[in-house]
Amino acid sequence: MNKLTGVNFYAALILPAIVFVSCVGGAKVKDAQGKEWVLSEIKSQGKTVTIDRKKLEAGNMGGAFTINFEEDRVSGMGAPNRYFGPYTVDSKNVLSIGNLASTMMAAFFEPEELKEHEFFDYVSKASLIKIKSGKLELYSVNSAGAKTVLVFESK
Repeated sequence: MNKLTGVNFYAALILPAIVFVSCVGGAKVKDAQGKEWVLSEIKSQGKTVTIDRKKLEAGNMGGAFTINFEEDRVSGMGAPNRYFGPYTVDSKNVLSIGNLASTMMAAFFEPEELKEHEFFDYVSKASLIKIKSGKLELYSVNSAGAKTVLVFESK
């Protein structure tokens, strides 16, 4: 039987852990890139608001509240304006979104569940990104500073 001693023992334990952690952190962000994600839920202060996609489609706003991640740029659709801006993410999925810019169209229909300016505020304040069970989660805060999670599904 082979015995692991001293440095070899610790290397055998630590190296696989380092590789696992670095792969998991990068894979989550990479998996978010190149897809269009549509907002399905907002979770804040123990409440969940479900975005009624059928109602949005009936109001000719089926493409509202989306997000896309590319290498260093976030973009998407509010309700009805498009937005874009820079972002960075570290190995622990800590997200930093720079100043967002958007088009300036007037809305004829505004969804009851979420106003466009609130959505833009959530996105700009997002501080963490995760993918759980195939859904993208953005961790942010609402206007009162309460932790809020935006849940997106891949389109």
